[in-house]
Amino acid sequence: MFDLARSRASEREQLRIADLMSLTPPGDRVLEIGARDCYLSRRLSDLYREVVALDLQRPVVDHPGIVPVQGDVTDLRFGDGTFDTVFCTEVLEHVPPEKLVRACDEIERTTSRYAVIGVPYRQDLRADRTLCRRCGTVNPATGHLNRFDRRRLEALFPRMRVVEARLTGQGRAVTNPLSVWLFRLCGYPYGSYDQEEGCIRCGAPLERPKIGPGRWALCFVARTLNRMQFYLYGRRRPIWIHLLFEKCDSAAPAAPVASSRPHSVR
Repeated sequence: MFDLARSRASEREQLRIADLMSLTPPGDRVLEIGARDCYLSRRLSDLYREVVALDLQRPVVDHPGIVPVQGDVTDLRFGDGTFDTVFCTEVLEHVPPEKLVRACDEIERTTSRYAVIGVPYRQDLRADRTLCRRCGTVNPATGHLNRFDRRRLEALFPRMRVVEARLTGQGRAVTNPLSVWLFRLCGYPYGSYDQEEGCIRCGAPLERPKIGPGRWALCFVARTLNRMQFYLYGRRRPIWIHLLFEKCDSAAPAAPVASSRPHSVR
């Protein structure tokens, strides 16, 4: 079973969070989209007077300056420019592709100045697929429906400019056509079944299928190929891309950003 507290405490997750916090400029009001347990909302409360913590289900939190609300990134119930910053990380990869442009438009509309965006970087969506035993849907790992790089993110936020872009973390599951074919043949028994997300189609919890010796042998070949690919290439791949956007029509001087590490990211 997925353990969010354990995931938060991992070295990789702490690296991601530290990078996001150092990228985020201070201000008065911030909207965090996808707040979940409000772990990051608490961190943001050190930078903002008021943090609005939004998720599909209203977060449960009792912390000064944090206002929990129920909402959807594709239909934000706030006026134009309500927040100094909109903070949206580990969310856009889950948005159905047909709603992605709408979600990004809502982020642009509700911020008066900045948007902090964090998503997986050039993720191989074929890796770690799962199979729903209820409806038969093949799911991408952790329900990720979209693949991003800097160019695509800039296209999704046409009325904003990139102040800073960072690539963070090392290593991400990679795969190849032969491994994908073998895993499909065996029913995807080695996918990310310990994830928090259910089936992208019916919402059912995902259960790892049991396999016999023949399928195990085929999967052993597929996993060996993936390991070889990872050691040759995957360890050098960043996991996330983090971008600080600013509205193009913003006239105020830029706020300082701590631990700035500018570099070219595509």
